[in-house]
Amino acid sequence: MARDRLLEVLERYEAVIGLEIHTELTSLKSKMFCGCPVEFGGEPNTRVCPVCLGMPGALPVPNEAAVEATVLAGLAVDCDIALWSQFHRKQYFYPDMPKDYQISQYDLPFCSGGHLDIEVDGDGVCERFECSGDEEYSARIGITRIHLEEDTGKMIHVGGTEGRISGAEKSLVDFNRAGTPLMELVSEPDIRTPEEARRFAQKLRLILLMLGVSDCSMEEGSMRVDGNVSIRLRGQTELGTKTEIKNMNSFKSLHDALVYEIVRQADLMDAGGRVVQETRHWDVGAKRTSTLRSKEEAHDYRYFPEPDMVPFAFTEEWVQAIADRLPELPDAMRERFMSTWEIPKHDATILTSDLAMAEFFEAAVADAGDASAKSVANMMLNDFSAHLNADAMTVDESPVKPSMVAELVGLVDDGAISGKQAKEVFSAMVESGEAPGAIVEARGMKQVSDTGAIETVVDAIIAAHPDEVASYRGGKTGLIGWFVGQVMREMRGQGNPQVVNEVLQKKLS
Repeated sequence: MARDRLLEVLERYEAVIGLEIHTELTSLKSKMFCGCPVEFGGEPNTRVCPVCLGMPGALPVPNEAAVEATVLAGLAVDCDIALWSQFHRKQYFYPDMPKDYQISQYDLPFCSGGHLDIEVDGDGVCERFECSGDEEYSARIGITRIHLEEDTGKMIHVGGTEGRISGAEKSLVDFNRAGTPLMELVSEPDIRTPEEARRFAQKLRLILLMLGVSDCSMEEGSMRVDGNVSIRLRGQTELGTKTEIKNMNSFKSLHDALVYEIVRQADLMDAGGRVVQETRHWDVGAKRTSTLRSKEEAHDYRYFPEPDMVPFAFTEEWVQAIADRLPELPDAMRERFMSTWEIPKHDATILTSDLAMAEFFEAAVADAGDASAKSVANMMLNDFSAHLNADAMTVDESPVKPSMVAELVGLVDDGAISGKQAKEVFSAMVESGEAPGAIVEARGMKQVSDTGAIETVVDAIIAAHPDEVASYRGGKTGLIGWFVGQVMREMRGQGNPQVVNEVLQKKLS
């Protein structure tokens, strides 16, 4: 219903969306400007010190690894790296910031001017290009900047309506997170649909995982997405009034919140109302946005250069040394899968859209051999993916390991079991965690490919069904499937279907 309403709105209005994606650099051991450990959880307010609590006289010392990680991320999305930059103070009068200001970057960020290319299923929303509504299209989303700052603390609202800020009986503050290195990416307002926003965030998350700079856990808050959205009548060039949406802690929430907000703004404008610039909160339970506070402008933060740190001066050689550390990125990995193993583009895209899935595939192919790569891909995209979805598991949590998939593919390729039997074996692997060879042996499932043994059964079936034989020889060749079924039933499903088919055709002819 929401999708249909969105499509109806987008026939008249164009959505303009920009994202702000905050990523904690959780791969680092210490905070941005002090030596306190960076870890999720723990007793509240135990991972703090005078520096991250903003005590008088405590001076910040920049985390060199955090600076390098931010530059690495910028290079991964084709940003320009500033050779001269500096930190600023951002006046931040909220309870979750112990200093009442945040050390961030303002007009001189480390990275600027990059882009990310995404591919999107049309799904009926094709305002970018002439397309039928269900074909895939590509879009280039510009990146305004990537800068580095320190994270805030965490507010915990107690009592009242669960999950709602308003109505809480009291609010507590945990400063363990305050001071954690936080990288913020700001996109250009180039995104036009909620699905494009989801694809952009998903691809960025994959890149950051490949860089190894963060665990990007949206559940634990180490990756957080804010969305800025406005709408305008189709054909207009002037931007509408934007609202900012917070608390989108999953890709589904990102998509659903943007859908709701686009429709809300359209309904408001259709009724003669006016969109006001504000920050809105996404309520996951109620599936709606609500006003949180008026939206601040840059001058509200009263930025000024951080007086306790000197500016940064990089050299071209230093930037190149960071660039030399870039690993294989998603687009390059997909192209390698396609060229090395002739995996279709659609399949290669799915396999490389999740780092754990891609690593599982490569490990399975290493065991099975390059010639079996397509078979491994098919099993992963079908049986393995269905298992993960049904059991709500991640790749790493599954009892099925790459070597088991490789062994099962080998059993099918060698003719030891049929494709149908492989599905039964796969289910047994999920339930027991046993190797496929052991399952086949224990259940007596090994496929019979011996021509002599199959001919004996075929001869008996032909002798027992003269009328059907006569019909087949009279032109009803579609009966071959019926004969195959009879032979397979007699052999308890263990006959090699290909050999059975060949022997039957020879005998019946």
